Amino acid sequence: MATLAHTELTAAQNPPERWVLFLHGLLGQGGNWRSFGRRWVETHPSWGAALVDLRLHGDSGTAFDPPHTVAAAAADVLHLIPVLPGPVEALVGHSLGGKVVLAVQRANRQRIPRAVVIDASPSPRPAGRGAEQSREILDLLARLPRDYATRAELVGALQAAGQPRPIAQWLAMLLQPAGGRFVLSLDLPGLESLYGSVLAQDDWDVVTSVPPGHRLSFIVGGASHTVEPAARERIRALAPEVTLEEIPGAGHWVHVDAPEATFAAMERALR
Repeated sequence: MATLAHTELTAAQNPPERWVLFLHGLLGQGGNWRSFGRRWVETHPSWGAALVDLRLHGDSGTAFDPPHTVAAAAADVLHLIPVLPGPVEALVGHSLGGKVVLAVQRANRQRIPRAVVIDASPSPRPAGRGAEQSREILDLLARLPRDYATRAELVGALQAAGQPRPIAQWLAMLLQPAGGRFVLSLDLPGLESLYGSVLAQDDWDVVTSVPPGHRLSFIVGGASHTVEPAARERIRALAPEVTLEEIPGAGHWVHVDAPEATFAAMERALR
């Protein structure tokens, strides 16, 4: 079985006593969390941070066989954990990564002590509410050419199709150099499968069965529609083992919209 590509960050000269894994969202990569991971290990030098590229993303690419589901992505993470040079004591995941965090906890007999889910709902969402932008971007990428002279060319095409410049620039990071040009080499059917799995997955069994001494924390954008109001109230009712913190004014990309508030919430969740 292939091992997920990942980057290990440490700050202290001595090996870390424990590790946290950062899991990105759909169409992202581990490097999206580099500033958070670097800040975490510098602030907490007894920790190491692993920035993980999930299947079909980043340097993990297409090395993993179908089916491409949240459960399969969680199995990949469980295969990675023993490879790391120390015990994994925390998981942090955004969007798709948050659903993978919950699936890891379901599949792992000895759950990771701390888990942080950032703007991902435990509920199935067959209508795709709160995931409309992901649907729009997948449809757009399927229509656009695969080959570009420059990254700026793709940014321009994405903006012309109605995407905000920050999103267009972020998506342009998906381009790979090839023969003096840039290629958008994505497994779009596989990504569609992952997207569908995120919407279909019901994770309330994990949320309502947090073992004593463990903690599951949700961080959600106050302006995001991904975690519906009823789910937020249900999560709050499960305190203290399960917590929910809203970041006022932040949308689905909570850590981008409000990095300071998100980092502070993550610290509270992992302490």
